[in-house]
Amino acid sequence: MHLTREQFERMQVVKNLGIVLKDFEPMVKDPKWLWSGRSIQNFNLLPREAWGNWLVSVVLRKMRNRDITFADSEEGDGFIVDKSLKAIFPTEHVCALDIPKGKMWPMGEQRAIAAINQKIDKGHDYAQGKILIAFFDGAGKFFRNKIREAIFGRHNFEAVFCVGLLNSGKDGYLYSVSEFRDSFGNQSVTHKIEINGDFTDWNVYQIMQ
Repeated sequence: MHLTREQFERMQVVKNLGIVLKDFEPMVKDPKWLWSGRSIQNFNLLPREAWGNWLVSVVLRKMRNRDITFADSEEGDGFIVDKSLKAIFPTEHVCALDIPKGKMWPMGEQRAIAAINQKIDKGHDYAQGKILIAFFDGAGKFFRNKIREAIFGRHNFEAVFCVGLLNSGKDGYLYSVSEFRDSFGNQSVTHKIEINGDFTDWNVYQIMQ
């Protein structure tokens, strides 16, 4: 969706991903913020929605080599914003997290597939024009080709991103972000994001084509 300059300027767009990364630090290090859905001051998105949008944004910046960030929204789960193109893409989120006394999710790729299926089941019109972000942890070893095979041709999302926490500790956090599009055929693109321990910097690199 392309916007006029006036429409774009009215949006609450995150201007600096580095500054907001530091704001995320206490929420990510205390996962209760991501579990409970507590609101963020001056923001409508849930912490896990905003964090998922941040992770996808930094990957897309690397892939496209453009000024890409995210924005808040009063309704929905926010937008990925391509400032270079003055275009926005609404996001839809689903999570599969190991929450104490919460739902028991399967291990491996079945965890991501089960979460994605919840949104696929909402139908063709529901998915139209949206980017789906499936955010999960605790999956253990998983195979992205099995995720791709399970969802290929079954949904109408513009793209599906699987965002998985791989490791965390005092030295930092490591995430995997895989992008699935039917137009990719039997391919998908996966990046890893390394975030340092004090949440002041990050590195994005592609691990396979």
